[in-house]
Amino acid sequence: MSLLKPFSKLPGLNTANILLVEGEEQFQQSLADALVEETAFTVNVRLAKSLPLPLENEESRPRIDLVVFIINLTSELSFQSAEASLKYLDPGYFLGKVCFMVTNARNASVPTEQLDAVRKLAASLHCPLLFAEDQVCLNSFHEHGAGLNLSGHFKDSHV
Repeated sequence: MSLLKPFSKLPGLNTANILLVEGEEQFQQSLADALVEETAFTVNVRLAKSLPLPLENEESRPRIDLVVFIINLTSELSFQSAEASLKYLDPGYFLGKVCFMVTNARNASVPTEQLDAVRKLAASLHCPLLFAEDQVCLNSFHEHGAGLNLSGHFKDSHV
């Protein structure tokens, strides 16, 4: 089990490599599709259920420029998986190369303690916390079509 290191490889020219980490894989693919189609430069998205990443692909794996932990607030396991994965990131990633994305924050059954725990985790690591909803799931409430709705929460961020 090795640490994922942000500066162990050279970056690609006009290319960003994003790693989406989500234990339940409910939101990953729609976010990956949205990231790839809406950019003017090359964005490569890799998907993982958790960290550490397998050692067998380490040599051919590109440098990861951003790690996004997707946390489904309706699942305690989702938060625990993200929290456990953090120890496999080199501390250099916490200098602007990690963010947390929360889904299902609008769900009335989500306890406020769950959201507070994610907020505290993001704040303790000085990482941005984003809120997202999959528009396909929201279509039962809104008839606006499929898409991705993102909003950010940057508390005490220095950009």
